[in-house]
Amino acid sequence: MLKSMTAYGRASLTTSAGHFVIEIQSVNRKFLDVQVTLPHELNQFDIELKKWLLPYVARGQVSIKVACSFEEKAPFIIRPNLPLARQMKQAWNDIIQDLKLQEQEFQLSLLASATDLLHYEENLEEEETYRQALKQTLDAALKSFLQMKTQEGAVLQADISQRLKTIRQAMHVVEQKAPFAPQKYREKLVARLEELLPGHVENEERILREIALFAEKIDIAEEITRFLCHLVHVDELMQSTTHGVGKTLEFVLQELNREINTIGSKSSDLEIARAVIDIKSELERIREQIQNVE
Repeated sequence: MLKSMTAYGRASLTTSAGHFVIEIQSVNRKFLDVQVTLPHELNQFDIELKKWLLPYVARGQVSIKVACSFEEKAPFIIRPNLPLARQMKQAWNDIIQDLKLQEQEFQLSLLASATDLLHYEENLEEEETYRQALKQTLDAALKSFLQMKTQEGAVLQADISQRLKTIRQAMHVVEQKAPFAPQKYREKLVARLEELLPGHVENEERILREIALFAEKIDIAEEITRFLCHLVHVDELMQSTTHGVGKTLEFVLQELNREINTIGSKSSDLEIARAVIDIKSELERIREQIQNVE
């Protein structure tokens, strides 16, 4: 069954580690592109979030946004850079002495602009707690995300199936009319010769030879057979449980277009020409729909 590339899922979870919210959104893209936005405190889980997602998507631009608030615990430990603080206090004392200022207390506000005064370290003891919280929240978001992909895919599949039905009806006209093309050409050729040379239409052998050459030139039996085989392949792909058939459908659609273009260029029958136009129109609409198939 087909799945849409366009989908959205959201979930929130509150645990002892804090409150977590994850949003998953995907849009059309020829290849797979996953982007993760995390609070800087959880940046170490970027690769793992992508790994957890990959089994469920084949292509599209997917964004995962994580928001969280920490309450009882935190994913990091703050350690002061005491040697730097001591040096800054000593520098302040040196300034007071050198400028002969009145004795002043060292103000903590002087440390506010200092860089590298506080070191943020990963809280390795709690790392697994945050990993599990993120995994549970992502799984919940994936549930609604995949449900939407399936629902949208069902709509696409219904539309494509209806268009394939129209294509088969038009192709039936092509199959019926194709065998009569040589006979029509013979009648047209004889009528033309009779018009140019009244009463002198002889040499049936030459006429037959001309018709045989024309029949070989306009023969579309192979193209019809290949076209119908490709249609069967499309049906199989649409019913397949294989993950990510969108690319394959695009390739098969290219072959269908190639065959119908050949049929159109070979045939001079008006009804076949009209059927070819209808088929090409439906194939173009299917191509637009497949752009959103995963």
